Amino acid sequence: MRGNAPIFVDETIRALRKRYGKPTAFGRSRLYQFGDALTCSINYSKRLRGEKYFFGLAQEVADARFEYPPTCLGAFVVLICGAADKILMLPRSLVLQAMRNVITRKLDVFVEGDTYILQTTGHPKVNVTEFLNAFPAAEPQKERSAEAEPLPSADRAHLKIQSGLIRLGRAEGCSVWVPPNDRNLSYKGESFSSSTLERLPNFGFDENTRRIVQNIDVLWLIRNVIHRAFEVESTTSIYSGLLRLNDLVLAQPNNQIRLFVVAAAGRREKVFNQFIRPSFHALAGQCEFLSFEMVDDAVSRIESLKGGKALRVSGLLEGERFQLQDQYIYPTGV
Repeated sequence: MRGNAPIFVDETIRALRKRYGKPTAFGRSRLYQFGDALTCSINYSKRLRGEKYFFGLAQEVADARFEYPPTCLGAFVVLICGAADKILMLPRSLVLQAMRNVITRKLDVFVEGDTYILQTTGHPKVNVTEFLNAFPAAEPQKERSAEAEPLPSADRAHLKIQSGLIRLGRAEGCSVWVPPNDRNLSYKGESFSSSTLERLPNFGFDENTRRIVQNIDVLWLIRNVIHRAFEVESTTSIYSGLLRLNDLVLAQPNNQIRLFVVAAAGRREKVFNQFIRPSFHALAGQCEFLSFEMVDDAVSRIESLKGGKALRVSGLLEGERFQLQDQYIYPTGV
């Protein structure tokens, strides 16, 4: 690093330490774990002509076979765009997708107006503006008691919907899977671990695909075959959730899996705008939109039947399929 790079990197590390805890270096590159909150690589580029930034990523960052230590918030790739007040907090899963088959491990970020665009060789451009200075919310390190400060409303909504999908899956006679880090969660005294699978069946995926698929928010399985897959989008990037569903489709191209993006009704347009991306056109034909309200209504219906955990029903969830037409133009700034 040259010039002001060490200063900006040090400022970024201090800012992350203040938010998430003491940094511990791991690997051979600038990789850090901050407390038990998150892991990340920290990368700097000076501003080039035309407000463009160039990053060369380390092998440990771009190679999906290199696993980061498990943390509460997951793994990130931090891109410092010229100064410590212009930081892109990119989920590592998004970067791995953008770096597939990119031998040079190089990526560009350029700015058009107020929009930050990520570009790599052989991949479509990705609007990453939503990740600018978007530091994920840290969970308190101590366990929450019944009297503790409640979760932020968006996190409570995610937890509620995830719990509802677990209940609905069980009511439909399915086994249910949630990501390993979510099995210790509970909602209204009901532990997720008591109603979900401890291990994901072997679907014949390669290791990288298996790790991606196991982090889909909710999977319903029938006889060890994925029946439905749900990504719940409350505060997280819709794009990263769609990437996981897209990877599932690519891993099982002739599958009969029903795919759902679950979000508040007010985010429907944002979900639709993601499907306009050329990279998601094929996924749009297989994916359905479910509002939080639809899930809540389905849960209310099974509660009214009062059949307990032995209750078996079907057809409770029917989503909306988006119809994409050729004249749709991808919105600016999305």
